[in-house]
Amino acid sequence: MKLIFYGGKGGVGKTTCASAFALAISAASPHQESAGRVLVVSTDPAHSLGDTLGIRLSPAPRRIRRRLDAVELDGRRAFARWLRDNRRALGEILEHGTWLDSTDVDTLLDLSFPGLDELVGLMEIDRFARGGHYDVIVVDTAPTGHTLRLLAAPETVGVVAGVLDALQDEHRVIRDQLARVTRGPEAADRLIAALGAQATEIAEWLRDRRRTSFRWVTLPEMMSVDESLDAFNALERAGLHVDEVVVNRLLPSARPCPLCDRRRAEEKKALAVIRRRLGRRRRVRLIPAGVEEPRGLQALAALGRVIADGSSLMAPRRPPIGRKPSAISHQPLTAVTPETVPAIRGASLIFFGGKGGVGKTTAAAATALRMARAAPERRILLLSTDPAHSLSDVLDAPASDEAAIVRRGPPNLRVREIDARRALASKRVELEAALTEIAAAIGQGVPGTGADRAAELMNLAPPGIDELFGIVSVVDARADYDAIVVDTAPTGHALRLLELPDAAREWVQALLRVLLKYRGLLRPGQLAQELVAVAKSLRELQALLRDGTRTRCITVTRAAETPRLETERLLKRLRQLQLTTPAVVVNALTVQPGTCVRCRTVAAAERRSLTALRRTLRRSGRRVGQCAIIQAPLVAPPPTGVVALERWGGMWKLELRT
Repeated sequence: MKLIFYGGKGGVGKTTCASAFALAISAASPHQESAGRVLVVSTDPAHSLGDTLGIRLSPAPRRIRRRLDAVELDGRRAFARWLRDNRRALGEILEHGTWLDSTDVDTLLDLSFPGLDELVGLMEIDRFARGGHYDVIVVDTAPTGHTLRLLAAPETVGVVAGVLDALQDEHRVIRDQLARVTRGPEAADRLIAALGAQATEIAEWLRDRRRTSFRWVTLPEMMSVDESLDAFNALERAGLHVDEVVVNRLLPSARPCPLCDRRRAEEKKALAVIRRRLGRRRRVRLIPAGVEEPRGLQALAALGRVIADGSSLMAPRRPPIGRKPSAISHQPLTAVTPETVPAIRGASLIFFGGKGGVGKTTAAAATALRMARAAPERRILLLSTDPAHSLSDVLDAPASDEAAIVRRGPPNLRVREIDARRALASKRVELEAALTEIAAAIGQGVPGTGADRAAELMNLAPPGIDELFGIVSVVDARADYDAIVVDTAPTGHALRLLELPDAAREWVQALLRVLLKYRGLLRPGQLAQELVAVAKSLRELQALLRDGTRTRCITVTRAAETPRLETERLLKRLRQLQLTTPAVVVNALTVQPGTCVRCRTVAAAERRSLTALRRTLRRSGRRVGQCAIIQAPLVAPPPTGVVALERWGGMWKLELRT
């Protein structure tokens, strides 16, 4: 059985390439790469596989074509199923190894576990692989930062198994001494053994290049190349090797065009860097840019033949000129800049979110720069919560976890890229000490009894808790800044971040109830103080997020079908979370197509998608209020650096309501 992972920065076309390749090999002849059944899997919490295929998908595999199935994993549902099957054994381990009784354990197991998408993702893929129904599994992963977390899942599972084994050890010794007879392993022991074996097996097949192949999708743009270089280094440190680099959306040769010619010149430079730095000892595959994104089985099958045949850059057929295109929008427009947009003006916390690769970071950076420049007396913080940070690439200036001035930027602007692991580590020492103190107070602190491992409970904290402590720092930063502009991770993980305060408060409140229950036996002291402080910060963050006068969520998208569909789902979910969504930035519009055949055809396709988005926003606006559309132009090269970002921010147009 062969596993093929497609990874890369958000918006580079991972889903398109993965689904096109899966279609191609499912139709392959017996002497080619696949002669059996193929499964294409999406592990991205904000799935777009179904949008790309043009077919509604679910967490259960669905037949797409003969020998091809597709599935969009639901991490929460999969974890709930796993927990249901193992709840009793897991509860026994926690009860045996901690001071908690069965009621306490049940309370904790009933809570939501934020951020388990990646952990469960590989376990689900492993389940499909073990089923024996498929010869090839093609995996469409989440954007870079969370793909790296996905591939670290075996290590996470191994750590969990080790902690559970330590918690069970004392009970195991006592049980064996009292039983005085040979007994088989309990359900708890079997669970621990199964988790450890699964972690080992998954790690082995991830590193087995005969079974597993990693293909990295990038664009011929330096920002995408820079992030790819960082990802390659992280993968190599984990013992994983990328076999192929897919350079997607290369502009084919055509007649002269001022915009296209500048883009081709930039692509040529980026392609040289890709060949030199990413392509060493790897195959580099070039995929031409179409006028519209490949969507639907027919278009994907045609692209799949290019990918599977190993073709190099191929010029597509010349697009039809059709009717003379009109302007990109018939809507009346007015010139605006980020700091003057009503949806942004007056806010103290501004989130920029959307599908990967649509330009969230660029829009957030331009907004923060212009806000700071327009009001020198206001203190502005530009903050990134994306695990795969790109603020430093967009600003062309260093950025770190310490807020700092931007080189050549306004003196009242600071930039910070949150290091979520560092935020958790700073809290971890205090929490571990508090847990050990409680265990000792109950009388379990004698070395060798297992209670001295109480601090190891921190290793059971689910993925996403590190991001929680990172976002809580937003509350702490409010005292030092008049406005904070947040560049979030792509859709699925941005939503998780915004949902975390609610889930985390459930955990904190449950732990506080447990401490109150045992207040006659122990003095919770330090842990209670920590939990109360966290609860206060979470309560403030919840109130801040839902205060539309202070907090705004600006969605960034592109005028294409797949980003549009994901944007509509994102807006719906944000409104369910009671967050204010007053504007959508439609980025990279071809606003002056001139006489270029390609630009004119692309502009016409963008106009159709923009009309569909406008129609959706108008319908939803009747229920939840108007959402403005801001048009931002495509420029070449993409805006990087303070000067270019501020100039680009001055090109925005606001659609006037009619």
